[in-house]
Amino acid sequence: MLQQQRHSKILELLSQLGRVYAAELSVQLGVSEDTVRRDLKLLDELKQLRRVHGGALPLQHENQEYRERHEEIDPLKQRVALAAIPLIKEGQTILIDSGSTCLQLAMNLPTHFNFTVVTPSPLVATKLIHHNNIELILLGGKIFKPSVMALGATTNAMLRKIHFDSCFLGVCALHPSQGLSINHIDEAETLATIIEQSERVITLASHLKLGKMATHKVCNVHKIDCLVTDSMSDEKLLSLFSAQGVDIQVCPD
Repeated sequence: MLQQQRHSKILELLSQLGRVYAAELSVQLGVSEDTVRRDLKLLDELKQLRRVHGGALPLQHENQEYRERHEEIDPLKQRVALAAIPLIKEGQTILIDSGSTCLQLAMNLPTHFNFTVVTPSPLVATKLIHHNNIELILLGGKIFKPSVMALGATTNAMLRKIHFDSCFLGVCALHPSQGLSINHIDEAETLATIIEQSERVITLASHLKLGKMATHKVCNVHKIDCLVTDSMSDEKLLSLFSAQGVDIQVCPD
């Protein structure tokens, strides 16, 4: 098996399994463990995986703090947000998460029918103050400054008293076998509570967030109903999500 073929197979197995081991790869690929270790080292240098003792993991998502970038307008995130607009229906109660893609969603919400928006994000709330058709609920609690959102016990207690028709979640990292994850444990707990209270879970993620892992797991993929992403997303990854019951919505270029 040629090196390029081995690399493709290693990355394919990593997408499916969430972790690969050098000893097992040696058998599957029909090469020595030394060859596998060299392959993993090269793929790590190319930033296609994260080499660890005995094998490899998906790349660890590195997230710039939202408070440092929330005023930036990313056309890719804007397209993903706009593609999610048709999923909002009249009379619904929806939750909009923190994050730059969710902020773009808030800035483009429909104005021709009534619905309720709940959010833990003061930045999202300020964008909706002048929407006469939206009943707005801002969740209370301690503000987690890196994400500019309320979280913790007070926030979670409020969430448990509300039922959401849909929640729209910005994504830090989403992997077919490892699920939705994020880098801060308190944020993970609040997101898990949101998911518990939601009839439909909709994730907004560009291709840059897929196939990645962060430190703290929020939920398994089977708890996600819909993934809105862009056309640059890897088709093999999308098929793995789809096989677990996730509805895939790809935004136009």
